[in-house]
Amino acid sequence: MRVLMASGIDGFCHRYGPLHWAAQLATQGIASTVWAHTDPRLAADLESHDLLVLYRVPDGGWIRHLLGRAAALGRPAVFAVDDLIVAPELADPPPLRRRSAAERRLWHDGIRRYRRTLEASDALLATTGPIAAVGRELGLPTALHRQGVSAAELALGAAARAARPAGAAARPRLGYFSGTATHDDDLGAIAAPLAAVLARHPDVELLVAGPVTLPAALVPHAERVVRCGLVGWTELPDLIATCVASLAPLEWRDPFVAAKGAVKFLEAAAVSVPVIASPTDAFCDAVRDGVTGWIAADDAAWEHALDTVLAHPERAAHVGTTARADVAMRFAPAAQGRPLAAFLSTVVAGLRRARGTALGRVARAERELVAMHPGEVARAAREPAARPDLRAAAGAGVSPPLGDDRVFAQRFTCRRAGLFRVDVHTVTYGLALDHRLEATVRHAGGDAVATRELWAGVAPDRDWLAIDLPAEADSAGRDYVLELRARGTGERNALSFTRAATPTELAPLAIDGVAGTEAIALRTFTTWPEP
Repeated sequence: MRVLMASGIDGFCHRYGPLHWAAQLATQGIASTVWAHTDPRLAADLESHDLLVLYRVPDGGWIRHLLGRAAALGRPAVFAVDDLIVAPELADPPPLRRRSAAERRLWHDGIRRYRRTLEASDALLATTGPIAAVGRELGLPTALHRQGVSAAELALGAAARAARPAGAAARPRLGYFSGTATHDDDLGAIAAPLAAVLARHPDVELLVAGPVTLPAALVPHAERVVRCGLVGWTELPDLIATCVASLAPLEWRDPFVAAKGAVKFLEAAAVSVPVIASPTDAFCDAVRDGVTGWIAADDAAWEHALDTVLAHPERAAHVGTTARADVAMRFAPAAQGRPLAAFLSTVVAGLRRARGTALGRVARAERELVAMHPGEVARAAREPAARPDLRAAAGAGVSPPLGDDRVFAQRFTCRRAGLFRVDVHTVTYGLALDHRLEATVRHAGGDAVATRELWAGVAPDRDWLAIDLPAEADSAGRDYVLELRARGTGERNALSFTRAATPTELAPLAIDGVAGTEAIALRTFTTWPEP
């Protein structure tokens, strides 16, 4: 069996979804291919794969075409999701609070599109019980497959714990790690018990990571609140390792929030740090109360758990160690690969039959697909199962167009060994481009590592475009230059590139040999070192 995955989102969710699933299936000898849901290569790859997994993919003309082609080839489609974004009846979920009317309309339109893709699929892969219930209500074959950890995450967690000697912290620290700017109410839900505990333990500090507003009840203790911004997932274990416990409060009585996964438990347990969490379906499944963490349903339970980890650090450490062992046994790739492979194999065995006509029996060329589905087909890059290296985030500015008479040269430094991919953030303004883009990665002042030529028509609008190259074993600390050229733009509009929000990570972009003052957005990836 070979599995083809279409991923509708990049970053954190993509890693805990398709990348983890591909690693899990690999432990069972099952190969996977992962593309963005907009990628035209999906249509051709259906012929060489047995199953299509649509992860957080909204409905649209291109997706209907892809599903039609899958049906014609007898390839079943499995919708996969890790949030309750397939329930249009939830009129006012927490992510919509403080949003404008236009943003609310856009959200609900997206929910309806996700639901249409689910209803057009043959089965559902859900990460929590409330999400699985939606599939069962629709009568779809449904698997409840919990979120897990990768081998890299376990290794990073072990390294972070080993690098922090016992008693290294100046004072005990509790940690709250907010991944997005939508968790103000979650932290606010435990503001009162947290403030009471801080008052009783004047030597304790609170680490608050990410874009979250400090609740009013915690303001009197602001001098003991350590703030930091978002950190990359490879650096997060080092931050968690400074804490005696990780806090995972949720507004768990809200149906949308109740369907959230237990990622905060997995992240903390990988570092042997215990978690104190709200009693959602996922946390109650993952955490054995008092053994691998604590479940707290009300203020009294939160105060009791917080007092326990602070008054008995040796017990907190033991619970964290037990949680690490439990995660390595229950949530590692091999353990999760078996049930995932079994479910997908059952779907293939039960549903693999040609159910359509001759529609899509011959794969269409990329240019034809782009013309058929304008604005819906592009080679948007998703993060690979690799080590993130440089990330110069996309900012608001845009470079001049790259015409035939111009050469863009962006210099960057690779931090680690094994450089094998460079992503550049492209801007098309939604125009139908029809020329060639030539990208060359070379050693600074030296020879070319690789040259790749792409048709500009598949470049995404304000998203990442991947440039693959042979892995560079000696790339750590080495300077490189990405050279970009266009061929055949003529009177047509040419590609532009998003300027970097953090230009200090890069040298200024040189246009025709003249350096400016800003850089263009890049991100690079390196291979993991051998264990």
